[in-house]
Amino acid sequence: MGYSIIFNDRSVGDDLNNYFIDDESKSLLYFPNSNKINIIVGANNSGKSMFMRSFMCSDIVGIDINKFEEYNTALLKAMVYIPRNINNLLDVLEFEKDVADKVKNNLDVINGIRHNLPVEKYDDFINANANLIKEFKNVKRYYIPTLRTAHSLFKLNNSVYQKIENDIFLETLTNYYKLDKKKVDVFTGIHLYKEILNSRNSKREIRESFEKFENFIGRYFFDNKKIDIVAEFNKDESLAGNNNLENICVHIEGEKDRDLFRLGDGIQAIIILMYKIFMAEDNSLIFIDEPELNLHPGMQRLFLEQITNNDDLKKKNLTYIITTHSNHFLDLTIEKDDVSIYSFTPKKTKNVEKQFSIKNVNRGNNKLLKELGVNNSSVFMANCSIWVEGISDRNYIKAFLKSYCDSTKKSYPKEDIDFAFFEYAGSNIDHYIFDDKAEKDDVEVILKDINSLAISNRIFLLADSDASEEDISKAIRLKGLQDAENDNFIPKIIWNVREIENLLTNEMWKAILIEFCNKKLVKSHEKDIFLKIEEALAEVKYSDYAKKYVGEFLEEIRNKMGKISSTFILNQSTYEVKSDGSFGTIINKRELSELVFNQNFSWEVLSENKEIETLTTEIYDFITQKN
Repeated sequence: MGYSIIFNDRSVGDDLNNYFIDDESKSLLYFPNSNKINIIVGANNSGKSMFMRSFMCSDIVGIDINKFEEYNTALLKAMVYIPRNINNLLDVLEFEKDVADKVKNNLDVINGIRHNLPVEKYDDFINANANLIKEFKNVKRYYIPTLRTAHSLFKLNNSVYQKIENDIFLETLTNYYKLDKKKVDVFTGIHLYKEILNSRNSKREIRESFEKFENFIGRYFFDNKKIDIVAEFNKDESLAGNNNLENICVHIEGEKDRDLFRLGDGIQAIIILMYKIFMAEDNSLIFIDEPELNLHPGMQRLFLEQITNNDDLKKKNLTYIITTHSNHFLDLTIEKDDVSIYSFTPKKTKNVEKQFSIKNVNRGNNKLLKELGVNNSSVFMANCSIWVEGISDRNYIKAFLKSYCDSTKKSYPKEDIDFAFFEYAGSNIDHYIFDDKAEKDDVEVILKDINSLAISNRIFLLADSDASEEDISKAIRLKGLQDAENDNFIPKIIWNVREIENLLTNEMWKAILIEFCNKKLVKSHEKDIFLKIEEALAEVKYSDYAKKYVGEFLEEIRNKMGKISSTFILNQSTYEVKSDGSFGTIINKRELSELVFNQNFSWEVLSENKEIETLTTEIYDFITQKN
């Protein structure tokens, strides 16, 4: 989304006046740095839900904060050329409720006296004006509250169960919170039966959206089988006055039909959430209170991955505003680029109405997550765990597993259900493996702790050999870890390479090395650079550097590729250059791992390295308990 939201209208009451950005003295004027997914966190009674309800019912406008200063600068430069009697009609922008009107007025004035402006000044202003404002007047808004269910509701009347026709959840919410139903489509799930009935009998585009929803449910909950979700209806009984008939049924290809009310609470919960999202109009705002309700951590991951990565949903260009108490849900956002997190806390005030402070936490700032206790919260709720040093190892393993499963037509294990990752960097196990000062007592304590943990959660621990050939004490510790293997604890030491990055083959480097080249040279000489990468990799083999730092491999590639216009093509800043002139590891390990993950390498390419093939099959067999 990339906009800061300005609240134009406080007609929903004065609730927004009780919110403050950080330590600002003025009450909330705008909601900063909004993204495709905006997650609001905070303790109970920290103002999250009240803020969301005010947000969804307010008139809002978005301003691209990155273009805001550029706009004002272009306007001031243009104003120099405008007659004095016109100047008072032009406004330098500030974050305030009528900013959209000022932008429109400024554009009208500038266009009206365009002949007074040098062409370049006019063009600068028009460029800065473009896409500065995002209007939300005609954008559909959907709200999924905590008060929700997948069931129709019934009451007992003279020994007969009769359906409650009214959406009493919606009526309750409207009574308490005065929701503006003209602005917001509130979905409690109570009328899910009618919605499904209407969706299956509506115009083509709505039916297609519903089919995509069915495909999603079939893929993730019914082994990728073709399913039909049907609102069953008996016309004759209905005409006879029997309204105790509503039933949602899942017809599964080759299997017995399933009634929705007989499915698990988790599947019902995900159906409520995903149905409305799949059926939402394009470009809509989706407000969700605590999506984690009744969802296992694996289901929470599935939900987040769908709203970020599902191709059908991405085409809809939806924006999500979500409140959550789930540590696990927050843990997952560390991996995402299109997520903004907002921490809500009560302000300490005296003799005034309760007030709240909002902090925006940018990607890469994990301080808030640590304060909230977010730390691999699903590890011991999954069937087993894969312990890796950090997120880069995690990305490699996921890339390898996905490619292996695609190639062999095997089902990809469900993360946080079948397995969960645990990043041990910074924990005692990291200290034990990598710290030269680790004592013998540390070793015994760590191994004892691992064995205790493995009783309730099978553990596969991955560690690379790093400098073990130069560091005898580290080699001994790794050997001790390996000797501690038992049925529930499988330590995998990659002895044949220095780091996991050394597993990358020439074919893999060929696809990603362009990302580490000089951007200006790539822009003007892209084809030549691809050719030079190919030629350099024909002379330098990754396997010759298995026990060396990746930087040594890349330095050799850099020299082979050479220069264009006296500038080296490959950036040396990609890897460590030590004071003694030697070369170390890759600097941004995460970036490299994400490049590998996003390339979706075929198993044919990956399995060229037998180390990758062995490691991947061992992990897959461990997860699926084929040991």
